[in-house]
Amino acid sequence: MHKRLRIGQTPLFTERLLAACIDLSIVLGLSLFPRIGWLFGLIYFLFKDSLGLLKGQSFGRRLFKVKVISLEDGNNLTTKPDKALIRQIVFLVPILNLIELYYFFFREERLGAKWSSTTVVKV
Repeated sequence: MHKRLRIGQTPLFTERLLAACIDLSIVLGLSLFPRIGWLFGLIYFLFKDSLGLLKGQSFGRRLFKVKVISLEDGNNLTTKPDKALIRQIVFLVPILNLIELYYFFFREERLGAKWSSTTVVKV
């Protein structure tokens, strides 16, 4: 029988939420640069889980010691930027945001994670 969780009880909920806040702050900070800042912010947002510089972690995830791994081989996404893109593209399509929230709070996973066959684990 599937255990039903209440809002805020998903695995690694607090770490993931705080890491997302830090990463969003970075995206907003980058977008403040004139003319091309929005582009740097968008690139960071879309590919943050495949950054080779940080061993496949975004700054927020690195700080809270969580990372995204591929379910296929258990490795980080440094060699799979397409999976990182699929995970994040869900946030750019407005109607998918609502579905994403449902999946995150009530099904213990993200829609983007399901589509890209990835998950978040503690380091």
